[in-house]
Amino acid sequence: MWLADPVFLRKSPPVRTQFILLLMLVWVALPLLFDLPLSVGAAFVVLLIVRVALLFTNVKKLPLWALVILLLATAVWVYFRIGTIIGRDASVSLLMLMIVLKAFEGETLRDWQILLLAQLILMGGGLLFNQSMLMAPWLIVALFCLISSLGLLAGINPGAAVRQGALILMLSFPLAVILFVVVPRKDMPLWGVPQPQQSAVTGLSDTLVSGSVSNLILSNALAFNVTFDNDVIPRNADLYWRVMVMGDNQGGQWHAVKEQYTDEDTLQLPHRAVLAQQPNSRMVGYQLIIQDDHGRIPALDQPLADNKPDLTRRVGNVVRVNKSREGLRRVHLYSQLTPDLRQQMDQGLLNYYTQLPAGLNPETRRLAQKMARESRSSEEFIRHIMAYFRNGGFQYTLTPKRNMETLNKTDYFLFSGREGFCEDYADATVWLARAIGVPARIVIGYQGGEYHPDGKFWQIRSKDAHAWTEIWIAEKGKWQRVDPTGAISSVRVEGGVENALPAAQRDGLSSSYPLLQKYLDKGQFYWQQWVLNYDTSSQNSILSWLKLKDIPKSVLLMIIAIAIMITALPLIIWLRKQGSVQVQPLTDGINLLKQAVIDGEQLELSAIGPLELQAILAEYGLLNDNLAALLAQYIDWQYGVAGMPDKRHQRAWYRKVKQAVRRLS
Repeated sequence: MWLADPVFLRKSPPVRTQFILLLMLVWVALPLLFDLPLSVGAAFVVLLIVRVALLFTNVKKLPLWALVILLLATAVWVYFRIGTIIGRDASVSLLMLMIVLKAFEGETLRDWQILLLAQLILMGGGLLFNQSMLMAPWLIVALFCLISSLGLLAGINPGAAVRQGALILMLSFPLAVILFVVVPRKDMPLWGVPQPQQSAVTGLSDTLVSGSVSNLILSNALAFNVTFDNDVIPRNADLYWRVMVMGDNQGGQWHAVKEQYTDEDTLQLPHRAVLAQQPNSRMVGYQLIIQDDHGRIPALDQPLADNKPDLTRRVGNVVRVNKSREGLRRVHLYSQLTPDLRQQMDQGLLNYYTQLPAGLNPETRRLAQKMARESRSSEEFIRHIMAYFRNGGFQYTLTPKRNMETLNKTDYFLFSGREGFCEDYADATVWLARAIGVPARIVIGYQGGEYHPDGKFWQIRSKDAHAWTEIWIAEKGKWQRVDPTGAISSVRVEGGVENALPAAQRDGLSSSYPLLQKYLDKGQFYWQQWVLNYDTSSQNSILSWLKLKDIPKSVLLMIIAIAIMITALPLIIWLRKQGSVQVQPLTDGINLLKQAVIDGEQLELSAIGPLELQAILAEYGLLNDNLAALLAQYIDWQYGVAGMPDKRHQRAWYRKVKQAVRRLS
């Protein structure tokens, strides 16, 4: 109750309280220590250890010149370790280190209160890097520590401060939920952080070499969640999530088509309105919740045209958002589950998709010529390729044989190694097609996913990463999806990668605790669906569920106001009760006056009587007529024959003491 008093704020809190506040700083900064560069985390730890060491010495605070030197040193350190002092990483690094430096000047209660408020800002910095479900308990504990620490600074003993912090948090929770649900939302976050170019959220690279996809399979990390409209459950074999198209081969390495190019005007996609009238159109609507990966959106073969202003198409009918940002985003798309993509191809596109580096993989070229002589159409040529894989003793494995040859890798794979993963089969298929002038390209994305029937959602993980091909069928004017992996392992396409690999290579593809993983997966989905991506559509869904969406706005606002008042009522009652706990205004007032002029612990202050306090004030020239009158009134009430006045007069006396103490500053 004395936190607003400037004289009280000039006092220094106990060493134990300061140590607890520094421990809280460790908890608040903990997630950032895993996300920021190791060198920045090391600087934070070193500075914090030095501050704790100073805490138990006679050095209460560093001089200003020392703090300025440390501030410049930390800024230089961040600049050389990150390469800039602007942007998300650098800004949060500077903030974290400057908060530690703020602790070096922490002497008075005001200094430590400012440090607590700075830690509240640092909590937001942690959420910029990590928005997983595990951040929720971290944030709750951090807020609890913040509230309890304010109680410690107010002079409350640790046990009472902990109980008070827990009570305030519990009383505030219903109000926070109501405000979270009813506050108007935009379709996207109010702010967004541009994504760093070095970031790789999903792990998909814009280059393809041997091992590019197979290395991702070893991770069980979540890539994105999907829910289908009308609770449709597609077949696993129909779930080809296209992300990038590889069309340029340089020195035997495939590169994605440049993002600035588009062939949207040449695509011949059916209209959604027409497909909706066809009973067997295989059109599906679906919603993705995905961590933004430079604007790349996985879309089912084949995504249909959309008039959403924030979405665009790039070469190969891949979907992109116009403005990439950090964090999760919610995207709704429509697709037709078909392996075909019709397009009007000009000579420039035909030439682009038939280019190969000169002189490489001669054996592959001769095999392609042989197959071409035995084929009467592009589709028959594709069947020859699939038969070659199916009958040639090829194996599907994460650890294929690799030779030391850096250029003719496809020759080795087709004629010697005969072991590979999806990227090896896709590479060989496109080489065979282009070797005879048939346009072909590699598509990178995901295939399949895991369905959760309880929540009616799909989860696609890094282990579902896949590479397949599209070959141009000139006779029909369309690209046809050709997945050579299916010729070797149909189980991969129909049942997932963990069912297609040998038992020895399945370690890490599934959890050792499937029941626990099931609940974690469901929790992560609902966390993303209803917390991180709670937007206008989610708000409308809740209002519809509560039968409130179609009522007049005035009635809705009245209902919301009543809900806010009801949920806020317990907190208001508690706060009023705390504000009225002046059961001893005289004792509180005299203690306030003691703390304003005497530096000591509570037990020492309680031993000082009013006459001794009056003498101390006179000794230091602080005893004025107003204070003398207030002390005389206190002595008369406490020890005079008239006795104690009523509570109204006591509270009036307490207010006068507060005003007198403020004048001392």
